[in-house]
Amino acid sequence: MLELMRGLARFEEYIDDFAVTRESVLEHGFGEGRLFTAFVAEEDDDLVGMAVVYTIPWTYTLRPKVVLKELFVEEAARDLGVGKALMAAVVSHARSIDAAELIWTVMDGNRAAEGFYRALGASPDLKWNNWSLSLGD
Repeated sequence: MLELMRGLARFEEYIDDFAVTRESVLEHGFGEGRLFTAFVAEEDDDLVGMAVVYTIPWTYTLRPKVVLKELFVEEAARDLGVGKALMAAVVSHARSIDAAELIWTVMDGNRAAEGFYRALGASPDLKWNNWSLSLGD
């Protein structure tokens, strides 16, 4: 899974700042009090895709909200239904915890991702835009 995360970091051009380690993935994704849930796709015993989500326990609806933090499919496995299967697993997970909403961001200019999500029935949230505040090193 770490290699898929690195692949996403290369694709989104933040590999030079990538600090995730095997240990941090194990601690935060599989340890007690985990911070994220991961879904993976395999082909011939190799991981070819992943979806990483975290949950906001409740918002104004008093129901959880699931945030899709990362969805990545290796280039060789694209157009094979891997992304759709991962998204189906994420949606199933969100429904299983009675989430009110599944949200995510798409890198500006990633038209392929936008088309993929639209084909699933999703649409951009025109009410909100992303902001960030760098807190330095």
